[in-house]
Formats: sequence, C-alpha cells, structure tokens
Amino acid sequence: MNKQILLARTALAAAMAFVLVPEVQAAGTAAGSNIVNTASASFTDPGGTSQTANSNTSTLQVDEILDVTIASNDAGNVSVNTPSTNRVLSFTITNTGNGSEAFVLGATGVVSGDQFNPSNVRIYLDNGDGVFDIATDTLYVAGSGGASGDPTLAADGTRTVFLVSDISSGLSNGDIGLATLTTTAKTGTGTAGTTFAGQGTNGSDAVVGSTTATASRSNGYAVTHAGATLAKSSTVLDQFGGANAIPGATITYTLTFTATGSGNLTNAAVTDSVPAGTTYVAGSTKLDTVALTDAAGDDAGKFDAAPAGANAKGLVTVSLGTVAAAAAPGTVHTVTFKVTID
Repeated sequence: MNKQILLARTALAAAMAFVLVPEVQAAGTAAGSNIVNTASASFTDPGGTSQTANSNTSTLQVDEILDVTIASNDAGNVSVNTPSTNRVLSFTITNTGNGSEAFVLGATGVVSGDQFNPSNVRIYLDNGDGVFDIATDTLYVAGSGGASGDPTLAADGTRTVFLVSDISSGLSNGDIGLATLTTTAKTGTGTAGTTFAGQGTNGSDAVVGSTTATASRSNGYAVTHAGATLAKSSTVLDQFGGANAIPGATITYTLTFTATGSGNLTNAAVTDSVPAGTTYVAGSTKLDTVALTDAAGDDAGKFDAAPAGANAKGLVTVSLGTVAAAAAPGTVHTVTFKVTID
C-alpha cells in the first residue's frame, strides 16, 4: 500500500511540475491573464479498484513585461536648407511588452558628434496616416492626458512620432545636426528584472524587460546648399559665311545651366524670349545636343509663338526636371536655339 501511495504522490508531483512550464514561456502571453491547471493522478488500490486523485488548482497570473523600441523611418539624414523651419524626422515606437502601457516621450536637439544643434525641437503624434501635417497631427505635451498626452500602446502596438525642428542660418554645406527621441514606460524603468508590484495589467506585477523599459534613437538633418547659375552666349552666322549681324543672319543662343552644391533641384526649367527684331527658327531647340520638338507635351521642349505678356515674338521653354547638384564644376545642362534677324 505504501508503495502505491508513493507512486500516486510521485505522479501528482510530476503533474504539478508541468504547471510551471507556461510561466517560463509567458513572455508572449498577455499580461494579467491567468494560467490555470489542475493535475490528476490515477492508481489501483489494494482492493483492485481504480482510483484518481486530483490536485488543488494552480492559478498563476502572468506579469506585465515593460519593453519598448524606437526605429527611424527615414533613410538616413534628412536634407535641409539653412535657414528653414518645421523640418521633420519620423520615428516608430513599438511596445514590445505583453501588456497595454503608456509611454512618456522626450526630445533634444543637443547631441554630441554633430556640427549644429537643431532648435525648437517638438514632438508631434501622428494622426494615423504616417505623413506629417502640422495642422492635423497633435503636438505632444508630456503628462497632459488626452490625445496630446502620453500615448498608450497595446502589446505589440506601434505609433508614428515626428520630431519637428528649426534650422538656423549661416550653416555650411554638409553640416549635420542630430536630434534624439526618447521613450520610457510610464509605469517605470530600471535594470532588467526590476519589479513594480501590482502596477501591471489587471493588478499583475510589472517587470522591466531587456530594454530596461526605455529606448532612444537619433537621426540627423544634413545641410544641403544647392543652387544654379545660368549663362547666355550667342554666335552669329550671316548668309555670306561671316559673323555679321545683318538681316537674314542666324543667331544661335546657348544657355548653360549649372547646378552646384549638394541635394536635388526640382522642377528646373530654362526659358528665353525670342527677341524683338528676330524670328524663331522652327525645330531649332536642343537640350544637351538632343533635338527637341516645338510642340508641348511630347518632350522637354516647347515653343510658344504667342506667349502671354510683353513679348509677342515667342517663348522657348525647356524642362530639366530634377537636377542633382554636384560639387564644382557642377551638373551642367545646355540649351540651344536659333533665330534669324528680320
């Protein structure tokens, strides 16, 4: 009999030990939920009767893990001019814990290792579309409550957050200004394993995870000075093979567009009016030696014979689109067209 009772107790102990397994694996289980288990043992008594013995019910509440990460949404430094205002860095905060948690945010433009400090650094909470809009996104105010206060994220929840800064004048091309976003669990932070008794979801304990319940991420603004110059020259060829500007001679105008610095110039275009006393030579416009048509919409060139404004002799327009500026001697595009002297 003693041997059978011992076997029954051994089986019961083994079943109870099994209850502890979910607690070890509970990192992904929702905080505040209960792990409930009742073990049972079976045996045959000395009289040959099958018997069962149920253990007491074990109920373990899953503690809340406090963890958070921040990721930058920008592919490297964000290009800015000097001066400029309301320049944006984008970040995503993720609650990597297992319970709903509020997070306190902070920002600074004073970071070591850069060339200037972004000023007037503010935090905006995204309205859900992932695109910064100062009119529809919410200016964050720490501890204020409501939509402008500390954001609350469900387990594995994310929130896009923008750092918005102003850039001072007088900076040099290539200067970098760093800004840092920080976030901490509102319940508390500390070394991994620090416990806040009863402060987790559903009254569970809150336990600091491997991230120490705080995260920070920096990104930079890169000053880019991009500009352009336009030079115009002309050559004359008269009908006798000379260079005399006489009626009937042809003037070739050359417009040299040069983009220097760094960054991209967008919507770049070159325009020139056909001067009074001359007539445009149809089909004579070229971009970088490539012939263009005079019609609008089929390539980069267009000739308007009757433009609005003072000059009724015509207007030549050549679209350059986006031009990537480069260090000296720069990125060069050449436009040429011809007129004849009336």
